[in-house]
Amino acid sequence: MKKRNFLSVFLTMILMASLVTGCGSSSSSPQAGGGTAAQGSGGDTDGKLKIGATVYYMTEFITLAAEGLKQEAQKQNVDLTILDANNDVSKQISQIENLISQKVDAIIVAAVDSDAVAPAVQKAKEAGIPLIGLNMLINSPDVTAYSGPNDVEAGELEMQYVADKLGGKGNIVILEGPIGTSAQLQRREGIHNVLEKNPGIQVLAEQTANWSRAEALSLMENWLQSFEGQIDAVVAQNDEMALGAIQALEAKGLKDEVIVVGVDAIKDACESIKAGKLDATVFQDAVTEAQQAVQLAVKAAKGEPFEKENLIKMELVTKENVDEYLKIYQ
Repeated sequence: MKKRNFLSVFLTMILMASLVTGCGSSSSSPQAGGGTAAQGSGGDTDGKLKIGATVYYMTEFITLAAEGLKQEAQKQNVDLTILDANNDVSKQISQIENLISQKVDAIIVAAVDSDAVAPAVQKAKEAGIPLIGLNMLINSPDVTAYSGPNDVEAGELEMQYVADKLGGKGNIVILEGPIGTSAQLQRREGIHNVLEKNPGIQVLAEQTANWSRAEALSLMENWLQSFEGQIDAVVAQNDEMALGAIQALEAKGLKDEVIVVGVDAIKDACESIKAGKLDATVFQDAVTEAQQAVQLAVKAAKGEPFEKENLIKMELVTKENVDEYLKIYQ
């Protein structure tokens, strides 16, 4: 009987010990930096943060930005997924919603449409997931932080270059980005800030070519027919459109008679300046913008302090200094 009582007590003690151990396993898994998993966190038990990014589409600029995202993700030791919305806002909204359902730790969005993605941004906030705007401002109070260009400054720089070259007098056409995007609106604001100070410059036409070289080529061909012999300069809100306009001008043998400027300082644009075709562009540091977006996402996910608005300074690129910018692509 004594042996049976001793065995019973021993088994009871083992059972109690196993229950205590089981309760201890339910504690929060630590994340990178020593914090605990946040609400909606998709962090693995090894503490590695998960960040999802969706971009409007893979232009040459966004391809550079994607490299910046990857570089900083590796440096920060986070898992990164980059999705291409192919300029389809419905697709981008779906991508954001899918990232929310996957419980990633943060989301980075280069928006197709500054207004249309706002409801998806709100869903991210409700899920406790910080959302960082990249390159395009999003019209929502629920955006956690933003990393992007000073687009008003970009518009002012390119337009001021043209105004100086024209001596404050002449006729221009303006190639715009997708209507309603923050870059289109703010670059337009910057362009018109300069135009207001130069009443001798007339705008013959102002129309979107949706950041597209092919669309700009077609639109410029139409303008050359509609305004034959009248166009003194083309002000394009990005380099792709500027390069499309140059193709149309070269086909008519008119490039030497018309000033063309753009924004972004992509490799093709810098090489075009070097070759004496594109007159000027405005450098927008895609890699730094993207790296900063990842830094903001990590800080927000960890609950660390950060600046909400982070604008990249813009720089005018001409034949005089283009070699410095071409070094970026070597």
